[in-house]
Amino acid sequence: MRGILVGMGGRAQSWVQVCGRHAGVELVGFVEPVEAQRKAVAEKLKLPQDRLFASLKEALKATQGDFALDVTPPAAHEAVAAEAFGGGLHVLGEKPLSDDFPAARRIVAAAAQAGRTHMVTQNYRFGPVPRTTRRLLASGAVGTPKQVAVGFYRAWATRPGTHYTTMPYPLLTDMGIHHFDLLRYVMGEEPVRVTARSWNPSWGWHAGDASHTAFVEFTGGLMATHHACGCSVGKQSPWNGEWRIDGPEGSLTWEEDQIFITREHPPEQKRRESVPADALPLAGQDALLAEFVSAVEAGREPECSGRDNLKSLALTFAAVQSAREGGRTVEIADLLP
Repeated sequence: MRGILVGMGGRAQSWVQVCGRHAGVELVGFVEPVEAQRKAVAEKLKLPQDRLFASLKEALKATQGDFALDVTPPAAHEAVAAEAFGGGLHVLGEKPLSDDFPAARRIVAAAAQAGRTHMVTQNYRFGPVPRTTRRLLASGAVGTPKQVAVGFYRAWATRPGTHYTTMPYPLLTDMGIHHFDLLRYVMGEEPVRVTARSWNPSWGWHAGDASHTAFVEFTGGLMATHHACGCSVGKQSPWNGEWRIDGPEGSLTWEEDQIFITREHPPEQKRRESVPADALPLAGQDALLAEFVSAVEAGREPECSGRDNLKSLALTFAAVQSAREGGRTVEIADLLP
């Protein structure tokens, strides 16, 4: 498959490497409207000059692409998707789907109307710990879970002046979409409603609230809490977060990205087991790209399709809305069609 990379920032550079590792993918175009950035990245990665373009429109005219790899800022995703779908391309787009929920819905509708495959790069769910945990829960490792707590504590977005340090609700918006999507994937349930409160500790460096607690009610009677501090200077959690999943047969925890199954009561059933993560052929971005290519070639809906990802994005927007309104409970159904 021939791809056109749209956006040549830092994240795009990692995608060039990922595509280079996939035998069935070739990048035939590189799009970046800022000339200095385009030239700098092209020189750094030794990209062919005849594959550099200032716009997707130019790239579409000069290449025979099959898909667009959208690594532009979220506000540009709708325009990129519209042009790509209009040119007959499939789209693999960086998360979040959009920074505007109505725009996200329009993107998904445009993909359906064009009959093109559309996938969002929720890479966290393609890691070995989430994949293994989903399998363990499906096998009844702790019975049917009814409670899950996720903690995330990091010195996050420390470079002054970036949009992460100036935007409102940065942690809920940027990391929330990762962890909320993980909750849907790992637990196999869908969010129903959310209540959130956010704040900034006195020593924080973000303009917007970068600490929060969100309480999410899922289908199946599952209750989840997501608590986070993006200006933590103490013990740092892994990017996946520290998880505790409780069921009638014990707990499953993620401790420093290792899986443990524990039971303490009753004493005669006490156990503590470290479970190695499943060996995956591919993980992260590599697995994402392989899934996208496979879905396009098979004509099926991919994991993390735009249609499915709307549910993760709806939970993120609902949590932000709840925090903005001082903790009012927001129904997910109010956002989804």
